[in-house]
Amino acid sequence: MGGPAKGDAAIKARIMSHMNSDHAAELEHYLRAFNGLSASAAAKAQLVDMATDKLVIQTPSSGETHTVAVDPPMTSLSESRARLVDMARDALQRLGLSDVRVDRYAPPAGFDCVVFFGVAFYFFCAATVSLVDRGAGTPLWDALDAAIPPALGGAAGYVWLVRAIFVPVLAIHVAEAWWMANTRLERHRVPAFSGVWCLWVASVFFEGVPAFRRIDRLVAAERAKKEAQKH
Repeated sequence: MGGPAKGDAAIKARIMSHMNSDHAAELEHYLRAFNGLSASAAAKAQLVDMATDKLVIQTPSSGETHTVAVDPPMTSLSESRARLVDMARDALQRLGLSDVRVDRYAPPAGFDCVVFFGVAFYFFCAATVSLVDRGAGTPLWDALDAAIPPALGGAAGYVWLVRAIFVPVLAIHVAEAWWMANTRLERHRVPAFSGVWCLWVASVFFEGVPAFRRIDRLVAAERAKKEAQKH
């Protein structure tokens, strides 16, 4: 009788240590998917006890403990590894999250840089247009008036265009940033307002479609890598 009990205790200690140190995100997913906690309520979850039919998880934010059922129960704790992996996969599906986690940012390259700096240049123009719009005889107005052909309206045409498209350009790029955050970053488990999250959101704000293509390529490469590891 003593041997198996000691064996189970060792397995339990090893699993709890491993989950708390390397799989805290999965513990949060268990609480969200199976117990209905919000992301903030499940944050920084820690496994404090387990048995063949349950996981006992504590959330530091509230100090409460939550019991997550293991259904059907395991016959022994030696099944824990496979069962916890299955539960993690099920939790991701219930939460609508991807099995591929994005943990890095891919900067623009090639034509993507052209788009990035083009949009950034427009916002620079919008931010400084009031310095131009001081009428003939001022240095910036006269320089633009000389550089822009009369057919395009000269300095007056420049000022009108920059101001006329500001609201639609801003709305489009804010919408793209929102779409990135909600359809890519959240799905691929990038923590909101983390450094990687901010880089992707800022990038898509200035680039639009090229940034979506880059993150989709990154996800496809990571998924291919995961598939290759299975064989």
